[in-house]
Amino acid sequence: MLSTLRQATGPSHERLDGSFGSLDLHRREGLARFLAAHAIGLAPLFPTFRAFVEEELQLECPDYPAMLRADLAALGIDGDGLPAVEGARLEFPGARLGVGYVVCGSRLGLAMIRQRGYWGEAQGFRSAYMADGRGHEAWKALVPLLKGRAYPPEEAANAREAALGAFDIFARAFEASGRAEVRVDG
Repeated sequence: MLSTLRQATGPSHERLDGSFGSLDLHRREGLARFLAAHAIGLAPLFPTFRAFVEEELQLECPDYPAMLRADLAALGIDGDGLPAVEGARLEFPGARLGVGYVVCGSRLGLAMIRQRGYWGEAQGFRSAYMADGRGHEAWKALVPLLKGRAYPPEEAANAREAALGAFDIFARAFEASGRAEVRVDG
């Protein structure tokens, strides 16, 4: 299933990486838009992701939306005032797996960003969302689940559909963050 999801979502993943990669995270404005886009994208996905992590991976799920709201507030941005993007209905067999794959994978990407550094620490700001490393724990629990069992064709197709839907939500969230008022002073 891991290779199936990677192959199915590869082009979407590449496009999304290009979008987010266009932001200069060493500038306050770039980091603010990055965090706003994640907040917008996670809003419709988080209930499904949380259920997956807690019920299927048997792990405590960090409250990423709360972390993002706090980070944005520290930057002077009202997270509740961000635009919303609609998510697909994700209550079907396999949907949690697809969403889990995308969100857990995004946490791996954040680990790489943390290594390269981002705006904030030298200025007295530390992003709780960016600093949280528990996503790696969820990824490590997810990989054996993806590799270690056979999935019925319908469930596998649903996981692919949900993963593609999650990438689409994040792509629309990135676009929405460009229209949102995420400018910051300083």
